[in-house]
Amino acid sequence: MRIPLYALSGAVVFSGAFLLFAIQPMAGKQLLPLFGGASSVWATSLLFFTTALFIGYLYVYGLAKLPERTQPLVHAGLIGLALLFTAASAISVQDVSVSFPWGERFPALGVLAALAVSIGIPYVLLASTGPLVQYWHGSLSGKAPYSLYALSNAASLLALLAYPFLIEPVIALRYQRGAWIALFAVYALLAAASAYVFFSRAVSGSLERPLPEPASREEFFRRVLWVALASLPAFMLVATTTQITQVIAPVPLLWVVPLVLYLLTFIIAFSGRGRSIFTPLLFLASALAAWRFTPAAHADLALQILSYLGVLFFCGLACHALLYRMRPAVPSLPLFYLLLSLGGALGALAASILPPLLFADYWEFPLGLALSGALSIWLLPDAFFPRILDARRIFIAKIVLMLLAASLFARLVLADQGAIAVASRNFYGNAKVVFDENFISLKHGTTLHGTQFADAAAARLPTTYYTPGSGVGRAVLFEQGARGAKGVRVGIIGLGAGSLAAYCRPGLPAAAQEGDAYVFYEIDARIERIARSYFSYLSHCEGSEARIGDGRLILEAERERGALGAYDVLAVDAFSDDTIPVHLLTLQAFELYAAHLRSPESILAVHISNRYLDLGPVVFRLAAELGFNAALVADSGESTPGGTPSNWVVLSKDAGVFHSTAFVNAGSFPPAPAERPWTDDYSSLFPALDIPKPWE
Repeated sequence: MRIPLYALSGAVVFSGAFLLFAIQPMAGKQLLPLFGGASSVWATSLLFFTTALFIGYLYVYGLAKLPERTQPLVHAGLIGLALLFTAASAISVQDVSVSFPWGERFPALGVLAALAVSIGIPYVLLASTGPLVQYWHGSLSGKAPYSLYALSNAASLLALLAYPFLIEPVIALRYQRGAWIALFAVYALLAAASAYVFFSRAVSGSLERPLPEPASREEFFRRVLWVALASLPAFMLVATTTQITQVIAPVPLLWVVPLVLYLLTFIIAFSGRGRSIFTPLLFLASALAAWRFTPAAHADLALQILSYLGVLFFCGLACHALLYRMRPAVPSLPLFYLLLSLGGALGALAASILPPLLFADYWEFPLGLALSGALSIWLLPDAFFPRILDARRIFIAKIVLMLLAASLFARLVLADQGAIAVASRNFYGNAKVVFDENFISLKHGTTLHGTQFADAAAARLPTTYYTPGSGVGRAVLFEQGARGAKGVRVGIIGLGAGSLAAYCRPGLPAAAQEGDAYVFYEIDARIERIARSYFSYLSHCEGSEARIGDGRLILEAERERGALGAYDVLAVDAFSDDTIPVHLLTLQAFELYAAHLRSPESILAVHISNRYLDLGPVVFRLAAELGFNAALVADSGESTPGGTPSNWVVLSKDAGVFHSTAFVNAGSFPPAPAERPWTDDYSSLFPALDIPKPWE
């Protein structure tokens, strides 16, 4: 039975696009634990995906230059190479990334290298599928193949929606890889069949190669415009995703939503819709709405996210509708898709790698808003301007309004200076040291990560989330009382300003076998420099040290060497801004923490203060799984100068810990444990989300 040409082409395009986008959140999730759960992991991954897409399109462009008989043979060789590569690598990035020692020093390069070595060749093959099959189909049928482009985007959309809602909650990560490889083998058979059909027609001589469009100065500028119109939506995609995940959590759910909207604009635009004269007006309105909520108050988070997603959607729709209107004939399709992918790669590069090098804060999204506002003004039809204005005055009005949009970005940057003495940004986020009359403060994003009294007489006092009434403060005081003159060993995942070292006791009695030891695990070497340069907590504690690297990975390495920490208190406090490194809150992570505790009455303290996530049920479920007793300590911070509200979950194998004087009047009503424990293979953000409602 002969398969219709369109059915075969559609099956290849659909399966290739589905696998192309299914692997993105899967690979990103595998990478998160290796780089501290930083939101920059996904931004850098998007750069890899867009660059690999460009390479795939470049391959198609070069392939189209070859004789028709040669094209399917070369492509069949790439299919075979990709199958061998996939079988050898098993689509696992964990083992790959550790072989790049410079990945710790340059984590962005580590992410790119891990992705390239683990999924590079299969990804390039999948990326080439859409434009190549469309080109072949157009050559065979003589018809414009843009419906296949819409089908490709629909498959991509389906994959992205399926991952957080169907795949991730049901299938363990290790089984996801196996299923992907099996489906990739099916796709390879379909792709080989498509190549065979094209080869057969080429051999029979029934193909006609239409002449490409002649090059001209006008055509050159049109191609430049293709790149520019593709780059802005890609820039906004990465910037919007970074903006959202920096506030809540870098997890597949929050990666997928912006990417879904981005793809949806392709589907709408390349199906011939989205060309309404109201599209630029909606684009401008969405940019103004997003500007209204930059930055936003805590209660406006839902409106903030919706406005950000709105401007991303209308930016993509406006730009992609213009690209569809400027689409070329079939002979120029490979070049068209190549330049679109180049624009996407340049936009992703400008929003992922360059901002940490150029900006001290997260300014790429406001910059994207300014560019979006300027473009939307330029695209406004003359019908939206007063009739008394002629074409020249409308042109001048647009220029003035575009300059105003650019000035809003400058205003935001200047207004952000304030009292900041030190501001820096790298792969792990931005850090600010702020001086005022009473305190020196460290902020990560918009979240306070420690303060110290400016007055030297009060500089040794613990402040913020670490006061004696906090969960971790009570834990340290309990262990000091239990061990008496013996030194207390405290491990802390997350350094901040080093505030917990304020509990370090100098000058223990000579009979003490060891002094207090405070070991900080910090992934960002810059934070140690800040803590030692602008705060004195560490210098006041002779037994303090900072171990640079991801806390969980270092603890695992220490366990493998038999160098367990024997900690009396182990505090997990490695949250940046309000985001959470999910890999620090899994069952396997808590088993590791338990192994590093000294005795049954040792304490594991988990900091769960968060404006948008209720992590209490998650931690209580993990405690129940491992046989820990747990108590929620919610402290207002009002009883201690410099204190701030905090929520800690304190865990211990010995229930007697919570009946001690250190924990008198400390317990709060415990939450119901989560239905399912988080593991390295499973985590779901839905039950933990606690976003303020706009109407509340």
